[in-house]
Formats: sequence, structure tokens, C-alpha cells
Amino acid sequence: MAKWGSFEFGDFEQMAKRFNKAMDERVIERWIREFLYEMALKALAKTKRRTPSKTGELRNNWQLGRVVKKGNSFEVEIYNNTYYASFVEYGHRTGKDLTKWVDGRFMMTISMQEIEKQMPKFLEKKQIELLNQLMNGRG
Repeated sequence: MAKWGSFEFGDFEQMAKRFNKAMDERVIERWIREFLYEMALKALAKTKRRTPSKTGELRNNWQLGRVVKKGNSFEVEIYNNTYYASFVEYGHRTGKDLTKWVDGRFMMTISMQEIEKQMPKFLEKKQIELLNQLMNGRG
């Protein structure tokens, strides 16, 4: 007959208590907020690197808002209040009679697409970190 080794039921109970603690809405919400903020920081860095810079004004004016809960969703805003930011992002007409077109640089659009593709990998990593914290009683 195979020997399975020893098992301390108390250890299992401790682990179950940690998971129950994690199910506390505040713990989960904090984790979600931290994850989204981290993703927003990554997107902000990518966007800034991609932003053209003649004077540095456009690149330096990218800002990150707070993570806000709206209903069952969370949002974080990345924005640029420079008046011409949308023209650089999406393109614009130019010239005396506005018949020429300057293509957009799509620095935010491309950066967000990249983050969306990478998000499952980052999410998996953060989930493993959370489970490790719970297993070690630091949830």
C-alpha cells in the first residue's frame, strides 16, 4: 500500500481562513485598483515614449487620474490637456485652405492596444502573487 505522508488539517484550515479573508470585498477591490493603476502606468510610459517632442510640452503633459469605481466597473483616465493633443493623436487638416492632411501619430491608441494584448500575462502574474500572499498569510 502506498504511503501518502502526513497532512496537518490545521494548515488547511489556516489556508481556508486566508482565502475567506481575501473574499472580503475590500481586499479584492484594493487588488483590482492596484492592478489597474499598474497597467495605467505602463500605458502612460508607452504613450509618453511614443509622443513626438519638439518642445516637450505634449510629452510632459500626459497625466494619470485615479482609479475610480463606477457601478460594477473600474476606470482610470490617461489624459493630456495640451490643446493640440487630439490633432497629433488622430491627425488634422492643415494649409491655408485646410486641404492638406497630417496623419495622426496614434501614440495613445497604439499604446493601449499593446497593453490590452499584454494584460492577460500581467493579470496571471498578479493573480499568482495574490495567491502566494494568501498562502503566506499576508492577504
